[in-house]
Amino acid sequence: MNSKISHIRGRLAKHNPAPVDIDAPMRAAVALLLQPRPDDVYVFFIHRAHHPHDPWSGHMAFPGGRQEPEDPDLLVTIQRETCEEVGIDLAEYGEYLGRLAEVQASARGKQIGMVVSPFVYLVSRDASLVLDPVEVQDVIWVPLSFMQQDGVEQIVQRKLQTGSTIQVPALLYGGKTIWGLTYRMLRGFLELIREP
Repeated sequence: MNSKISHIRGRLAKHNPAPVDIDAPMRAAVALLLQPRPDDVYVFFIHRAHHPHDPWSGHMAFPGGRQEPEDPDLLVTIQRETCEEVGIDLAEYGEYLGRLAEVQASARGKQIGMVVSPFVYLVSRDASLVLDPVEVQDVIWVPLSFMQQDGVEQIVQRKLQTGSTIQVPALLYGGKTIWGLTYRMLRGFLELIREP
């Protein structure tokens, strides 16, 4: 696993993504958390709780959220949000590896005025989870080698809150469907670390 982590570290160290060129009134950050285990490196996902006013209600996601006025930068945002949602203190149990390309958020099939910055962290196995049930209903760790297989992407039909349905690329694992904004960020990460 050390060679896989070294490869990821190297790719992220050379990666300097340009900011999204839009005037967005809202900024948000998410944490793509990696945990090395003897058999593989695992990626962490949350299953968001259901809320009628949340455009991403019930979706699979990375932990994270909106930047608050008191947050001096997005790294503070992601550390605060990760601790609030799943109880992981990234200052104590995480190692910052780098950032991925920003993504303009979309909700209910339309782009919105929010830019999301994904940050990649290595997380110690000593970190324990304490889920906030208001925000998170479940979590899964997905092996990186599973996501790197050819042909693992599937096209699924998703029903939007508007009632319409769309066909989208997705990853299915452990009874969960990872799609939309989270899948776009995950795919960017997988492309970045792809072996030559």
